[in-house]
Amino acid sequence: MSSSFRDQTLLTEQMEVALEELAQASGLSAHEIVELVEYGVFEPVSGISAGASAWRFSARAIVMGRRASRLKADFDLSVSALSLVLTYLQRIEEMEAELARLRAQLLG
Repeated sequence: MSSSFRDQTLLTEQMEVALEELAQASGLSAHEIVELVEYGVFEPVSGISAGASAWRFSARAIVMGRRASRLKADFDLSVSALSLVLTYLQRIEEMEAELARLRAQLLG
């Protein structure tokens, strides 16, 4: 079982983390996370109107944050390039899941 899969199953949608907790767990800076929120990569689940310091994120954001941190380091990406790559990767995963669902319908 891959580490990413274990991370995703342990970090549920019901669990929430603060901005600083997300930064610490992901390896991104709080400033980078704020920028990624502005680009639409991360979406706070609460505290939105109170400002960035009050933002809370689904614990699953840690998985994406770790991925973002690795991509940023491996490819020396700017935050804007990182947001584009993450958006495309998420879209690819959604399309692969839809393809698997459609294949299952055809075979089942």
